Amino acid sequence: MTTVCDDVLETARGAVSALRALPPPAADTGVPVVLCPGLIGSKEDFLPLLPALAAAGYRAYAYDYRGHYSADRTDDHSIRRHAEDLIAVLDAVGGADPPHVVGHSYGGFVVRAAALAQPRRLGSAAFIGSGPGMDGPKHRKILGGFDHTLSLEGNAVMWPVVRRLIPEDDVARREFWRTRLRLMRPAFVRGALAALAGESDRAGELRATRLSLLVMHGHRDRKLWSAAEFAGYAERAGATLAVIDGASHSPNLERPGVTAEALLRFWAGTDRRRALRTFVDLVRPSAHADPYPAYERLRRVAPVLPVQLPGKTEAVVLTRYADCARLLQDAAFVSAGEAPELLTPTWRDHRLVRCLYQSFGWREGPAHLPLRTALARRLTPRRCPVRQADVVAVATSVLDDFAAQLAGGATVNLADAVAVPFASLVTGRLLGIPDADALRLGAAARAGSAAFEPFMTPRQRAAMAAAGDTIIDTLSSLAGDGLLGPAHEQELPGSVREQGLPGSVREQGLPGSAHEQGLPGSAHEQGFPGPVRDHGLLGLVREHRPGGGEQYQGDLALLYGAAYDSPASLITLGARLLLEHPAQAAALRDDPALADRAVEEILRFDPPVQVAVRIATEPCEFGGVPVPPGTALLGILGAANRDPSYTGNPDAFDITRRTARPPLSFGTGRHYCPGSALARTHARVLFPMLLRRFPGLRLAGPPRFRAPGTMLRGIEDLPVVNREAC
Repeated sequence: MTTVCDDVLETARGAVSALRALPPPAADTGVPVVLCPGLIGSKEDFLPLLPALAAAGYRAYAYDYRGHYSADRTDDHSIRRHAEDLIAVLDAVGGADPPHVVGHSYGGFVVRAAALAQPRRLGSAAFIGSGPGMDGPKHRKILGGFDHTLSLEGNAVMWPVVRRLIPEDDVARREFWRTRLRLMRPAFVRGALAALAGESDRAGELRATRLSLLVMHGHRDRKLWSAAEFAGYAERAGATLAVIDGASHSPNLERPGVTAEALLRFWAGTDRRRALRTFVDLVRPSAHADPYPAYERLRRVAPVLPVQLPGKTEAVVLTRYADCARLLQDAAFVSAGEAPELLTPTWRDHRLVRCLYQSFGWREGPAHLPLRTALARRLTPRRCPVRQADVVAVATSVLDDFAAQLAGGATVNLADAVAVPFASLVTGRLLGIPDADALRLGAAARAGSAAFEPFMTPRQRAAMAAAGDTIIDTLSSLAGDGLLGPAHEQELPGSVREQGLPGSVREQGLPGSAHEQGLPGSAHEQGFPGPVRDHGLLGLVREHRPGGGEQYQGDLALLYGAAYDSPASLITLGARLLLEHPAQAAALRDDPALADRAVEEILRFDPPVQVAVRIATEPCEFGGVPVPPGTALLGILGAANRDPSYTGNPDAFDITRRTARPPLSFGTGRHYCPGSALARTHARVLFPMLLRRFPGLRLAGPPRFRAPGTMLRGIEDLPVVNREAC
């Protein structure tokens, strides 16, 4: 059961007395709620609400105005002054998102003033028993009469009003109210009455803030404003209207259960709209420097979020580890290629997109399993066409060229100088592609990766289409014309030799032990075979697709793209993380045996593949949200990998981290990436070599991330400088 505690909030404008009710950790949305009392009320008026609000996941606070029950340094009790105090309270309670704010009666005017002054500081505003204004003749008469009587009789004049709300047998509450009236400071009450007399109808201004607003009143609350006046105020302000049956001016005291339910319904809708805006920002075809705070917000507030993708099907977005793992493992959810028109109605319009949707990675059953199984068997450590020694050879040559570019303290783009050539050439070794073609394909794959994105700008779409033609035509020519050479005995084009790129392992004069390169072990120790002679994996695709066609072309494009893109992005994303965390980089530099765990942490913390898409084939539900057949499901792997239920302290980058289950970065289940072991080998070879050879390597500016970058994440420009060379 949730406990309500006394609290003192230290704000920038002074301390305030408060009540606090916090949710259990498993239910915590991280969103605060702040409740402001009425003129003759106090924070205790919200005691009946606080446990229910906290149980729903909100961090609930109710507070007393400064000077209401304690001495104050000023006699200024204007609504503006107390609105400024409220903003300071919002800062003090913190929270992952702007707080939802509730004001009862007089408190509604305080909340309104804060909302009009700084609308972005509030998540929403709710007004309980607080109408449009009090500057008319009727209200001025009421306020003036109250002030006159108060000056003659003191606070005791309010007891007849209060006692009608409290049953005679509730002795404790009656005594509490007597004490409260005795402590209430007349200067506050009279100052507040004067301020209220100047409050006009500001519904139009409230509407202009675009905040989510709620106007609530008891159905018997008619003394200050009629039901029609409350309804008109809500309509003009663009607010939701809630009428609480069986209540008068204080629904929070008279019908607390119903009042809490109404508030929670309002906030749930508000939080969902906020989550939708967050998701829309994530799928914009732009670069996302740091999507993880947005992921965390979705996971807290709407871990299962139904959305309508613009121009596409209805979808459900998942951000929890368990939900994403289920999505990838359960056969009831199939790859997007089984129903491409749901996600991309125009999928036939662009050659690369059309071919990829038909490829083995996007299909199920016979179109997927035989080729995927054959590839997986060929990519085991003992049968893989690329040995660790080959990876070392490519890395050595690429880093030689990188060193030359860094000479004299020059700033160099690590993506262009290291990640692209390294990933391209190793992929070429894997597929039996000549180095010159591998480098050209690597450059094209960067633009072609937009084919996986849900939305593109016209310029991105045109670049993707041109890159797609290059990728498909080149790979089809190499595979179809028998131009693939043995994977380890390629003749290098002259221009590639001039760049110092490797041909065979022997040409590089590699040392006998990988320990000399700072690697965990030699090729033999890692279980890699001796010389391999085959014609690359493209020939394997040709064997499984003897009829050719677009499915065959899609298989070729997907095979190259997957083999190249994730390793290239893993290098840029990992290099950035290591350079931003010098203590972690030093640990890996000093102990290359940490390479395996370092790579796993990079994959968890900032994975190249951010989103997995599946289509539901039967009715199901996630987190109580029904999912009908034909619904697209988007599992955000980058969010799942940082789920606190998966690993502790998930937003810390720690290369010594151990987890009971692997991150979802390469998927899981029947579509688990068959080349994941090779991609890990790339990274565990390169990172120790990079850090040991360039201990003075530092970031020289902010990175420029891939755009669009919703589905696949990478860095296009990672400026670095070698301080030891300066």
